[in-house]
Amino acid sequence: MQLGTRRRRRSSEPGPAGGADYLSALPEDLLLLVLARLGCAAAAARTGLLSRRWRGLWARLRDLSFRGLAFPSLQAALGRVSRPPPAVSLLEIHVPSQNWPEDGPAAGAVTSLLRAAALLAPEKLVFTFPLDSHLSYAGVDLPCFHRATSIVLEWIPFVLAGGEYPALQTLSIRGCEVDDLGALLSLCPHLRALRLIWLGGDDDRTTVHSTSLQELVMEAMWARRVDIVAPMLKQLTVSLHAYEQASISILAPMVEKVSWQCLYQNRTIWFGLWCLEKLSLQTAEAQEQLPSLHIHACSVCGLSWSIYWNSRLN
Repeated sequence: MQLGTRRRRRSSEPGPAGGADYLSALPEDLLLLVLARLGCAAAAARTGLLSRRWRGLWARLRDLSFRGLAFPSLQAALGRVSRPPPAVSLLEIHVPSQNWPEDGPAAGAVTSLLRAAALLAPEKLVFTFPLDSHLSYAGVDLPCFHRATSIVLEWIPFVLAGGEYPALQTLSIRGCEVDDLGALLSLCPHLRALRLIWLGGDDDRTTVHSTSLQELVMEAMWARRVDIVAPMLKQLTVSLHAYEQASISILAPMVEKVSWQCLYQNRTIWFGLWCLEKLSLQTAEAQEQLPSLHIHACSVCGLSWSIYWNSRLN
């Protein structure tokens, strides 16, 4: 009887418009589902203005997305999230360009934010900066995310591997410069999919050595040396800009699907009067199709010449 009386009293509390607040009377699990539908942690936090019952409830969400929250406020927001268990399933941090310091935040502040994120032990992490962040090129340490199976990093100029990633299966890096990609991959013993887009580096060298990798995507890459050793690799997608002395080495005996496109800049490779501009290779998408090799060249007279060759691989 007492329990029933409490429920009736709670459900009859006045809402924002003076009526009964039946929504706040719902079980907490249902309220969390409502907040999760908002898709934004900041929006979920603002529901605390509706009723005392909603205040702080957003900090228990297992899927957290921070969009539009100013960089100085992000670490404080992460500190309010309930620590595991249960652990966070998804943590998305999209740093906005508004209210951005002229020279960008210090690398140490970014590292500190990543460490605060690591304390929440997310299963999936998305961490993106604005394209024009002007972040200093001092090293940003990527701490250990021991539960993370997927990590996405975008537009962090200089990344240093700062821990191990024993559960990581998918890694996507866009617009970043990684201090030592080979060292980072060695800390990911179960990595299965790797995506590299606009990856920078001082020596224009890309080294991918992994005994577990099954899918590799490299797009919009400038490379002088490419070294890939992946005995379990099944799918390879490459789009790169090559220099004159480009050295490309691939050891992937299990590969099944290949999409390769190499652009040669500044007319660096010549065959008599012809200059190599583009080389592409595509394996068959279906059993009845043939693999193809496409060579595109131009002459000093401005003429274009292409060869499109289909052949069955023995």
